[in-house]
Amino acid sequence: MAVTGDSSILVTAAGRLATRTVSRVDDIEPELRDFVRTSVRWLDPSFPHTGRRGQGQRGGWTDDDQVETEMTQFEELDHEGRGLRIIRLYKMSPPEGPFEGAVRVIALGAANGAKLELRWNFLASDLEVRGTSAELTVEGERRDEVVHDFQRWFDNIGN
Repeated sequence: MAVTGDSSILVTAAGRLATRTVSRVDDIEPELRDFVRTSVRWLDPSFPHTGRRGQGQRGGWTDDDQVETEMTQFEELDHEGRGLRIIRLYKMSPPEGPFEGAVRVIALGAANGAKLELRWNFLASDLEVRGTSAELTVEGERRDEVVHDFQRWFDNIGN
């Protein structure tokens, strides 16, 4: 599925990588970070290849339906404050699981106001983490190239 506006595109994939099963979120997060660092270069060729991971932050909240959500956030930034923000969300309902969750990888500080965010949605149990879909939001001059990378990377099958 692709939704376009004047300046941004949202694409959802449910292909092979988007629905991959892993033991832990740590097993797929490096691939998600690599995708964002590689594809953001279409929007900003000078975007940093690496960054230093800062101290993480933890938080949580309970929504109006009394569903608890846990969040962790890290940033991997260069000396100019450009790089990635990685956010992990876990919805703790039902109490016995599986739990809905997501990993969001966001490019920070891309040139000319360009934006790129990748979200990998999953269900987590005590035994495994199974992807349910991947979503890309991109804004910038060469956004079509980023969408092409996303469709190729996540084996988008027309969803």
